[in-house]
Amino acid sequence: MRYYCLAFVPAPEGGYAIFSPDFPEITTQGKDIEEGMDMAADALRCMTEEYARRKKALPTPSTLEEAKKRMRAGLAALDINVPPETILYQFLPAPSADLALVRISATFTRRTLELIDAKAKLHGMTRSGFLAAAARTYV
Repeated sequence: MRYYCLAFVPAPEGGYAIFSPDFPEITTQGKDIEEGMDMAADALRCMTEEYARRKKALPTPSTLEEAKKRMRAGLAALDINVPPETILYQFLPAPSADLALVRISATFTRRTLELIDAKAKLHGMTRSGFLAAAARTYV
């Protein structure tokens, strides 16, 4: 399993801005560390899935020293001036980005299945596509 470093930068208005030295596409925020961790984990999940969809190799995770160096350069480029000792670094596991299809069997009442099919049709989706989208919404 790969672990990626995320930087929690104190925001002037409170909370934290969160950046990834390894995934320049990741920027998020949280009102506190707990919310920031949730947001960072979600952003990392979304990014690894997007890389998998595009068949793009995941970047090699930075060491802590590499992450600090990249963050100093990135924050300077954004004209963000914060004391380096106030930045918190956290390593998060990259979730699996295995997008291989898996066939399952599920049991529902007839009425529940009718509701699922109606909602799927309303959104222009297949039953499987709708159930997968619903699952991602609640993860």
